[in-house]
Amino acid sequence: MPIASTVTEPFPIYAIHGRYLLFDVDVVSHIRKTYHMCGCLSGTLPQIPQQNVFLGLPLELMTEEAALLVEKQAAYIVDDVAAHTRGLANMSQETKTDYLEARRRECEKEALKHQKEVDEKKRQFKGKGKQEEEAKPEERQEEEEKENGEDSLFAAPSSNESAVQLKADSLLFYPTATVSDPSYHSPAPSTSLVARPDPNSYPLYKHLHNLGYFLSPGLRFGCQFMAYPGDPLRFHSHFITRGLGWDEEIDIIDIVGGGRLGTGVKKAWMFGGKPEGDDTETRVFCVEWGGF
Repeated sequence: MPIASTVTEPFPIYAIHGRYLLFDVDVVSHIRKTYHMCGCLSGTLPQIPQQNVFLGLPLELMTEEAALLVEKQAAYIVDDVAAHTRGLANMSQETKTDYLEARRRECEKEALKHQKEVDEKKRQFKGKGKQEEEAKPEERQEEEEKENGEDSLFAAPSSNESAVQLKADSLLFYPTATVSDPSYHSPAPSTSLVARPDPNSYPLYKHLHNLGYFLSPGLRFGCQFMAYPGDPLRFHSHFITRGLGWDEEIDIIDIVGGGRLGTGVKKAWMFGGKPEGDDTETRVFCVEWGGF
């Protein structure tokens, strides 16, 4: 069993066009276990871009999650575009050559492995077909040979064409690392990029997070956050939440709609806020609709 890698804090959060991403699987596991943050996996395979069930790295963090990690000094924001450009510019020619050579060897190794698997499947298929042909009567075999002549629309491609296609396909299989090569770059914190969460919702997020709740985006339930009493893989959410400004008025229609919505999905609708610039505790209220 592999030993889990130790994550060094603060770790980088990569900002790309206003999105906060994590590319290291060890960091993803660390923040889930230590800081009760799950994020949303958003990565897909290049050849299967329309996956919608089993997504992978990178993990996208909510703005509130990124801001809280920075506030706790567990992470720092990196301008990924600038870091990428700077890393390539500072990489020596020798390092580039070594890296490209290592990648070439990995690709060749994976391509050879894939080609062997394809050849083995072809041998098994030919052996099975040969056994079936030997079991057929001679007359039926002659009729099939006539039907499957050279002019047939469904004639099999030539061996040369198959070989070329297999070689081309085999080059598409190569390993992708979950972390950057150590020689690539050491990202420095960005002085211009700062995670700026919504001032109305962030106090409620921090309040629930400090109470031990796991929070995730609540768009599909018509709210800002879903609040889980434990890991979402083990628990259903208890609250659908909405953060409000301290002096913001609440329309009675919103209270009725939120209460009915929460009760309809077997949860409670929670809203709350905190005076701006005040150290008092965030106040929250729950609404449950009776008579359902």
